[in-house]
This record gives sequence, structure tokens and C-alpha cells, in this order.
Amino acid sequence: MPNNDSDQATSQSYHRILVATGGAAHSQKAVERAIGLAQQFGAVLDVVVVVPTQRGVMASMAAGIPGSGEMEEQIAQSLHDVREAHLKAVVARAEQAGLTVHPHLRSAARAADVILDMAAETGADLIVLGRRHTTALSANLAGSVGLSVSRAALVDVLITH
Repeated sequence: MPNNDSDQATSQSYHRILVATGGAAHSQKAVERAIGLAQQFGAVLDVVVVVPTQRGVMASMAAGIPGSGEMEEQIAQSLHDVREAHLKAVVARAEQAGLTVHPHLRSAARAADVILDMAAETGADLIVLGRRHTTALSANLAGSVGLSVSRAALVDVLITH
């Protein structure tokens, strides 16, 4: 019997879905898609939010100015608090949808590395994330998390638009 790709696609089932989100509009689309897929397949949902640890441009420019270290700590704490609140909101949304959900808040310089590590750690068979960049040029210049994840992932990756 010949191998029919469309038959394979319709028979695919996911048991553990990892969605990466940071709260931006593009990642909110990914959350909604992941929740829908988890409901459809009866899958467990893992939600990962990454708090960036790289210094921002403004923090780098302010280095050496008296009090800048304290200001940088306050900014980092504020960003952590915002991301943590977003994670709690996503978990509540997924639980409201009747899903088993596991939250993961991680700090790292490269979000793609955390996403790939979390996929391996949780045994995810699908990674869902949003597409921030609208052109290939902007993705290449800024560095696309989706591109990095899709190239290195050992499981399926869904990038929402």
C-alpha cells in the first residue's frame, strides 16, 4: 500500500504540547492554538515563559553611572514579575479550558535554548510558538527564536502567524 502523506498527517496525535509565550500578541496566538490542540488531542500542556537575562541597550549605556546597578536590578525584577503574572494568566486560561497544565518560568539569555531544553525535559511531542517577525530579513537581523527552535527541534514545531 503506498504511503499517503495526507493519511499520516490526519493520524498524527500529540500527547504533550509545549507552548512558549512571553505575553506579546504573536505569542498569545500561539497560546490559543496550543490550548485548542491540547483539547483536540487530550494532551497535557506545558507552558514556558523565558525571562531574558541579557542586558538591554539602555542598561549597557547606563553602566558606570552611579545607581545604575540598582536601576538595572529593579528593571530585571519588574520584567520577572510581569512574565510571572503572564504565566499565571496562561495557566488559568488553560485550566479553564479543562487541560492539565504545567507552568515553567526560566531565566536565560537565549529563549530558543530554554524552549528546546524544556521540550526534551517534558517529553513534548509538539512545540508551539508565535512568529514575531513579518519578513525573513527582520528575522535574520534580529535573530528569530522560531527559526532557531524549528531548525534544532527533534519534534514537530508549529509557528503561528
